[in-house]
Amino acid sequence: MTKPIGADLKRKSKTPNEVFGRAVTEMRTAKQLSQVSLAEALGYSTFYLGRIERGLANVSCDVMAAVSNYFGMSIGQFWTYAEKLPKQQSQKR
Repeated sequence: MTKPIGADLKRKSKTPNEVFGRAVTEMRTAKQLSQVSLAEALGYSTFYLGRIERGLANVSCDVMAAVSNYFGMSIGQFWTYAEKLPKQQSQKR
């Protein structure tokens, strides 16, 4: 059985890793992609992508480039998107 497309909880972002990870989650769910399909497209494991989305992985520039390119953005454009996400989110969707 595959995981649902989106997470049930919205996360608050504090660290740069969390800001980036939250933006990945938001972009992925907006495109209605599962973690499995995005991970496969990027060539990463679902475990690693999950760590990225939760802000637990310290991603390299190569990973940032792969993610942003997948969504048709530069790294700078992706970070601009990430930083514009609301700082506070409700706990439920």
